[in-house]
Amino acid sequence: MASVFTYGSLMFPDVWQRVVLGDYQSSIGTIHGFRRVGVKGGEYPALIIWKDAPRLAGRVYFDVSDADIARLDHFETTRYARVSVAVTVNESATVADAYLALNHSELTDQDWDPNAFERNGLERFLKTYVAQHAP
Repeated sequence: MASVFTYGSLMFPDVWQRVVLGDYQSSIGTIHGFRRVGVKGGEYPALIIWKDAPRLAGRVYFDVSDADIARLDHFETTRYARVSVAVTVNESATVADAYLALNHSELTDQDWDPNAFERNGLERFLKTYVAQHAP
C-alpha cells in the first residue's frame, strides 16, 4: 500500500474512479520543487523537476492497494516514472508516489491549468484518453 500524489487529470474523481477499483480517502496536498506543464496535443499535464517552483497543489490518495498502483502504472504509460515525493498534507510531512514525466520532448513550457481542464477538457479526456488507457 502506498499514498499517491496526483497533480493532473487523476485529481478529478471522474478520472480516478475509472482507473482504480478501490475506494480511498484523500486530501489536498502540496509538493515543492516541481512544475506541472502541458503536453503537446494532450489534455493532461506532466510533472517535471523545477528547482525554484512555488508549492504545487494536488490530491493525495492514501493506502492505495498494490493492484491499483499497477492499474495507475498502466494508465500513466512508460512516458512517466513513479517516484517518491515529499508531500505536505494538513501541515504534516509525508511521502507519496507521483508520476514524473520522462517525455520531455513532448512537453510545453506552459503551466497546466486544472480549472481550464475541468471546464474545457475533462469530458473530452474521459471519452478519448481514459477510454483508451484505463485498464
